[in-house]
Amino acid sequence: MSDVVALARRVGQIEVSPQFSDYSKVLIHIDDETVIEVGNDTGRTLEFTCPFATQQMAQDILSSLTGFQYQPFRVTDALMDPAAEIGDAANTRGSYGGIYSRNTKFSEMMPADIAAPQDEEINHEYKYESPQERQFKRQIDDVKASLIIANDRIDASVSQTGGSSSSFGWSLTSNAHRWYANGQEVMAITASGLSVKGNVQATTGKIGGFNISASAIWNNISSFGGSQSSGVYIGTNGIQLGQRFKVDSSGNVSASNMTLSGTLKIGSTTITADNLRLGAERANSGYSSWNGTTSTVN
Repeated sequence: MSDVVALARRVGQIEVSPQFSDYSKVLIHIDDETVIEVGNDTGRTLEFTCPFATQQMAQDILSSLTGFQYQPFRVTDALMDPAAEIGDAANTRGSYGGIYSRNTKFSEMMPADIAAPQDEEINHEYKYESPQERQFKRQIDDVKASLIIANDRIDASVSQTGGSSSSFGWSLTSNAHRWYANGQEVMAITASGLSVKGNVQATTGKIGGFNISASAIWNNISSFGGSQSSGVYIGTNGIQLGQRFKVDSSGNVSASNMTLSGTLKIGSTTITADNLRLGAERANSGYSSWNGTTSTVN
């Protein structure tokens, strides 16, 4: 207790309960399984949780509590210094106790109801919080949200400031459901369908008649080299169309009934489709020599 507030008779009503017995034991819970215990069961026990507690800490707390008796009381309409804080002491009509609960009425003279509750639970006003809990609470304090409900629409938005700045929101109207991030529309659902802007990731599901896996999209052919006579496979192992066309990840092509038009380049030599056809015809009937200039068979 840092200060003592002298109320004298400047109170409405006062209720004082008998003092609690002395404290004789301290129990500190480190976690769900570890407990530090000092003292005996001749009096009251102070029990709380602290992950950083030590045996010496428990002993020091018990030494400080020796001889202390908790005094429950309740005072209504106390005319007290507005600067008085939770944890200060109050002295009125011969009763002395700590202020652990305060309810100020913002009216004339600002009277307050103060009390030291009989509730035996601790961590009531000064609850222990780990650094992670305090950091999370500070982040929550920086998050601002709004929800607007009108006859023709519902709008919601969330913004956060701090180590990183971001915002997120959505709107629902009679003809669309839209989602926003950083002030820009990223997804919209309308009568025309679904529109998404930005990165889309999926390792399962379907797009139209195509299945999605972690390494491929496919229809009827679930793996490269499959024996299905029809279907499509596009993945990390290659591309396959039924059984008649395959290109593996090394660039090897397997095809049947292939029609070529234009030119075909083999190494540094360019061969036209007509010359390739003519060469095939001559080769079929026998040839005498190859003309490297025209890339034809003599």
